Amino acid sequence: MRASILLFVVSGCVLCLLASGASGHVVDVYSKPDPIQDDWGLQGDVDELGNQPPFPTQQWITSSSVTTTFVPCQSEYQGGPNFEITITNNTGKLWPRVYYVADPETAITNYDEWVGQVGDPVPEEAFLIDWIGANQPLVFESITADARLEINETWRFVVQDYANTLGLAAHLFGTMNIASFSAGDTASSGSIIAIPEPATLLLLVLGGLALVRRRRR
Repeated sequence: MRASILLFVVSGCVLCLLASGASGHVVDVYSKPDPIQDDWGLQGDVDELGNQPPFPTQQWITSSSVTTTFVPCQSEYQGGPNFEITITNNTGKLWPRVYYVADPETAITNYDEWVGQVGDPVPEEAFLIDWIGANQPLVFESITADARLEINETWRFVVQDYANTLGLAAHLFGTMNIASFSAGDTASSGSIIAIPEPATLLLLVLGGLALVRRRRR
């Protein structure tokens, strides 16, 4: 009886966590590779992070930008201007892989692939924010240098040859949905999308099951 009750409690905790994750803003994406740059591929549900409402608080980031002379991808550089974007993770979650996706009005040259939202036939320029391969936009991590956006960590990364036809700053991530689904909105010049850390939920489930086993013996 006790084991059954405990299993119910563990299951309830898992369901609560799943419901909490579901309350965030999730987008269904696809990618189209570029033969020149880094190839990583992206498909399925990812979280979009933003720096103001209407994003839920568990997906908030703060952001700013300044010009820089750093060139993350020498082979594609056309002379600038380059912008160093600073983001701080206020989500309370760890994000192992984080990506930048340009809006339709934004052009950059250090993109790896094109990424779009399912239902949109025109993907936009995107890159994985890291320091590996031909394109290395990530220039600073305030906690651990592992290309994983940790809780409360600040990153600095560079968008190369940045241009925006609406004259918007490079660090505006205030519109929900990506690529053409945020076209024309002056609160956004691009999007930050991320894959969450799966280990917390898995450890909770495994720990709960192990405890149930011990109780049954």
